[in-house]
Amino acid sequence: MIFNTPTIFASVALVALIMAVCLILVGQEHKRDGMRAGGAGLFAHALAYCCFTLYGQAPLWLTYGVGNTLLALALACYAASLLRIHGQPVPWSRIFVLPVLMAVALAALIDTREPRMFAACLVLILQCLLIMAWTWRYARHAGRAHLLLLLGGGISLIGLLLRVAAIASGAAAELPYDVSNLRQTVSVSIGTVTVMMFSLGLVLMAKEKTETALREMALRDALTGIANRRAIIEACEREIERARRVGTQLSIALLDIDHFKRINDSHGHLAGDAVLRQAAGLLRQRLRQSDEVGRYGGEEFLVLLPDTGRDGALTVIDSLRGAVAAQPAAFGDLRLPYRFSVGLWCGVPGPGDTSDSLIAHADAALYEVKAAGRDGVSVAPDRRGLLVPASG
Repeated sequence: MIFNTPTIFASVALVALIMAVCLILVGQEHKRDGMRAGGAGLFAHALAYCCFTLYGQAPLWLTYGVGNTLLALALACYAASLLRIHGQPVPWSRIFVLPVLMAVALAALIDTREPRMFAACLVLILQCLLIMAWTWRYARHAGRAHLLLLLGGGISLIGLLLRVAAIASGAAAELPYDVSNLRQTVSVSIGTVTVMMFSLGLVLMAKEKTETALREMALRDALTGIANRRAIIEACEREIERARRVGTQLSIALLDIDHFKRINDSHGHLAGDAVLRQAAGLLRQRLRQSDEVGRYGGEEFLVLLPDTGRDGALTVIDSLRGAVAAQPAAFGDLRLPYRFSVGLWCGVPGPGDTSDSLIAHADAALYEVKAAGRDGVSVAPDRRGLLVPASG
């Protein structure tokens, strides 16, 4: 089926303009989420197709030169939007040098036919490849929005390569923007699909980023930045199930900052917050990548040590206690020393073990340390009911 080419151009321009207005309005609310750049790209896309619609009725420098430069500008804005959505710095010079190159090349070649068409296609191909490369690099594995951008870029590449092939085969005369034939219908229709996929892909990508941020906020402790109670308990359940299934050792440590109330009473709650942040940072820094730490509540931290038995856990805990002793928390001009008491459970989880039951064992061991004067480590009794002595 053959459609009237100027009509398709006008339709795409109208759709792109409507979507541009929507994205720009949405982008006013959150100026750093990339939506304004995406809206600017759609606006440039709409103007480009308006220029194409006037082909044969207005000067060639406007309908072809300005039109394709605006199209290159639209792709540059899409690339900038993609990077802004992912919180990456935008290399403005590298992105916008291609539209400038398009303008210069078409200004020099406007009176030719095949050379100007080759130049326009080459710049657009480079831009599509750049967008696809960045999309792949920053793809969120939990989402699918990047697939729309990859598919839109791939379809656009196919359309451009078909156009290059037609020019190379001497069929350039069949590709003016005011001609309606099957080849032109396919080419322009591909451009329509590209507009829709790029715009929808950017919107969905921004949505996925927001949802990811909200999920992370729901599982992160606002003060310390580490996992909150809900998240660390969920991690504990996962590690218990894994250790039970594989039959490997697991160590669960409950750490409590000694005399934390004194710090708050003597120096204020902001000083206490500084101690909590510094303690969380030390724990995160000193633990292995496979270990997990979370704020269990108040001044208590829960540490999970997968594939770690009693001796290894004691070594890790002694290292953490040594690091804490050597690095007091900073609050203004003050240096606030603090210590940890630690209750530890080590073993292979049994069929009836849960996060609640094993944390309760670690908590009972922690109580023993506190009763003995604090600043020490106690290991909960093993499966045979034997007491493991505490260390100071």
